[in-house]
Amino acid sequence: MARNVKFYFDDSGIPCARGPQTEKLLMAFLETDIQGDDHICHDLMEDIRAIEDGAAEGREFTGNAHSLDITNDTVTITCHAREQEQDDTPETYTTSLRHFREIIEDWEAFILDGAEM
Repeated sequence: MARNVKFYFDDSGIPCARGPQTEKLLMAFLETDIQGDDHICHDLMEDIRAIEDGAAEGREFTGNAHSLDITNDTVTITCHAREQEQDDTPETYTTSLRHFREIIEDWEAFILDGAEM
């Protein structure tokens, strides 16, 4: 499980993610693009496995508000639904493929279990 990350359901039953300020864009990606859809998690995990196994050099994903560029070393998230008043959220975020995998695995388990993490 990824450290310093909290997943929970709000009062309306919507999955939410909180983590370090440096990972704010990653948390927003989970909430706005994956939401509670375990099929998206599954598809992302298939992309990650294809890259790790050498079957693909990279993959791309475009969601509701963000796009991903996945390589065998890194994942870069770019926000495409940035509001002008969101001045403290970066437009891009890059992390290791390993860390991204851990976050997606944890988010998928959280969605499927329906319990706070």
